Amino acid sequence: MRRAQIVTTLVVALGLLAHANQNTPQQPTFKASVDLVAVDVQVVDGDGRPVTTLDRNKFEVTIDGRQRKVVSSDLIQTSIITTPVRSAAPGPVATNNWPTTAPGDHSYIVAIDAGSFEPGEAVPVLAAARGFVDRLPESDLVGVFTLSHFGPRIDPTTNRPLIRRALETVGGQRQATAGQFNLSTSEIIDIMANPGSLAQISSSPVSTVAGRGAPQPLPTAGEMDTLQRVQIRECRRTSDLGCLEAIVSEAGALAQNLEERVRLTLNGLTELLDALRQYPGRKTVVLLSTGMAISDRPGGRIDIGTEASLLGEQAARANATIYALHIDNGMTHSYSAEARRARDSLSLARERTLESKLLDEFASTTGGALLSVAVGAGEVALDRVLRETSAYYLLGVEPAGIDRDGKAHRLRVKVNQKGATIRSRQWVLLPRVASSK
Repeated sequence: MRRAQIVTTLVVALGLLAHANQNTPQQPTFKASVDLVAVDVQVVDGDGRPVTTLDRNKFEVTIDGRQRKVVSSDLIQTSIITTPVRSAAPGPVATNNWPTTAPGDHSYIVAIDAGSFEPGEAVPVLAAARGFVDRLPESDLVGVFTLSHFGPRIDPTTNRPLIRRALETVGGQRQATAGQFNLSTSEIIDIMANPGSLAQISSSPVSTVAGRGAPQPLPTAGEMDTLQRVQIRECRRTSDLGCLEAIVSEAGALAQNLEERVRLTLNGLTELLDALRQYPGRKTVVLLSTGMAISDRPGGRIDIGTEASLLGEQAARANATIYALHIDNGMTHSYSAEARRARDSLSLARERTLESKLLDEFASTTGGALLSVAVGAGEVALDRVLRETSAYYLLGVEPAGIDRDGKAHRLRVKVNQKGATIRSRQWVLLPRVASSK
């Protein structure tokens, strides 16, 4: 009875907040014997199965490092469909107006980073996404959002055929950027992080011009930097400074191209989270991407500043969790005709880290996770998303007065359960306390 009363009051409060001010960030609250804030968390085992036997005493919640009392804990469970559903006839096309009420309390958004996929690459991934949508409970709303200005954006709806049709129309938009020297992402970053390398190589024994002295033996792989290795691989003569300059120039152009692509994706995510703020209830964003590379070297390109760090706070304002699926095509590209030679295992591992680091950072801050897909089209990862999101705990946490200032505060939730992984966002926003007159 107590759980039903709390949940009912929470739903009413969410509806009133959404209609009162759609542009003001609000954290769901509900009334019990004290004024509480609702914190939803997922607790899963090593295989992504929800742990469903915990009570409130198993949880520890801090806001800005200060412990807050967990007054109540309610387990919310949903069922997933174990077999695919056949599509019905297509329904009417949805509008682009995000509704302010919903028949269900959970929405899923399939977000596609179309700019990261080359044409044709996304086809099997989107087929897996359609299977994922078919297995969601019928009462859940589902939307589609392409993280570029060219692709479908469908409001959350229960119209599954419409969603399937939208996913069938998405195509890869990434333009081939192999260039003349087929530079990998890690090579681009290393070359741009060491601008003095060109001058060093031009005066080194490796670049001695024939007839002006006997060339010295080539340095070993551990002694030479990335630009030297690319020079030996790509230039006909190690004394060809024009070839060296062309490599550096191409690295700069490709670095700028990669930075622009990352910013485009982040801008798309910002647009999506801003839109989700107008929509009540719990939201899970499933992001499909082949990665967004950023530099792992201080001061080097690709550098996007602090833009990604803001996504966690934006997700808290939208009450949204992001699961990022990194579709790793590094092995496939390594053996493509354009690659000229296969990458070694260490290079491939670094490329994988570069491409997934940013996805991991903002997914974890929202209470979601990075799921890497090295084999297949993402079916296994999507199955895990289904398992993990099929149950969550709604904690009633008693905040302090200083928490209620309308600003973002650091949230941390721990669980006393061996072998369990907790998924919880890292930011919480509470409305200001209204002054009584």
